[in-house]
Amino acid sequence: MATMLPTPAKKPRNDEVSIIILTRNSAGTLRKCLKTVIREKPGEILAVDAQSTDETTEILKENAVRILVDPYRSLGYSRQLGLLSATSRYVMFVDSDVELTDNCLTLLISDLENNDWVGVHAKLLSAGNSSYWENCQNEIYMRYYGIPGPRDRIDTICAMFRRDILLKVGFDPHFKESAEDIDLCRRLRANHLGLGASAAVAYHQHRLSFVDFARQRFRNGIGVARLSSKYGRRTILNPLIAAASQTIRSLNPRQWKMILFWVANGTIEFIGTLYGVGRIARSSLSINAKDARSEK
Repeated sequence: MATMLPTPAKKPRNDEVSIIILTRNSAGTLRKCLKTVIREKPGEILAVDAQSTDETTEILKENAVRILVDPYRSLGYSRQLGLLSATSRYVMFVDSDVELTDNCLTLLISDLENNDWVGVHAKLLSAGNSSYWENCQNEIYMRYYGIPGPRDRIDTICAMFRRDILLKVGFDPHFKESAEDIDLCRRLRANHLGLGASAAVAYHQHRLSFVDFARQRFRNGIGVARLSSKYGRRTILNPLIAAASQTIRSLNPRQWKMILFWVANGTIEFIGTLYGVGRIARSSLSINAKDARSEK
């Protein structure tokens, strides 16, 4: 009787990956990003550009990247446009200030398949660490993505997903500035779909100055406002609750340097949340007023 040999595991193929890069005046970091992406030999590279006015589109054309235009300038819309336009088995979102390391795609595909996850995020390391704000952000990412394993939520800074499942869930275009990934993961987990962190490494250009850090956190706050509108008002206080919790945890000799970071993070994000709530309220009033006029 012939001995049945086990079927060898399918070797991950990078050409089964569509890489999607969102751009808007990204010329400063895009060349380095594309160099590492092209080196990984994905099946296709798409860029969703939000009407850049610098050399971004020229750099994309030089590297034969397929360009899609987002006239709406919404992160949720841009990611959905890239997802719908991709043709490969896997889709990978890579921010324009990210640099991939060798075999990054292969490791991410293996993690998706071996763990039966729908999405997996690379381990993020700082590309610089030359400022206080950069150092603190690097520590946060290392805490969350430093050890491979399951996660309740992942970012879309450098993340791979199964395209067929992601198409069924999709991105919400109402998330304009941020939190489109939080909303996505919330809906994925509601459907009991697994997410995780990988040992695959990518380098990210964290916010170098306080001004850049503050702008990002303010936009994050606007995203929190959108989340609160969609899921419940209690979400509005999340930035302050998280900042208070993390500040208390930082009251020890090894973590005291993080106190300023968490106070600034929570304060600015909460201000952004209040601004976002006001903007949503004004938009709703405007829509109601138009509906009222149309009924007359």
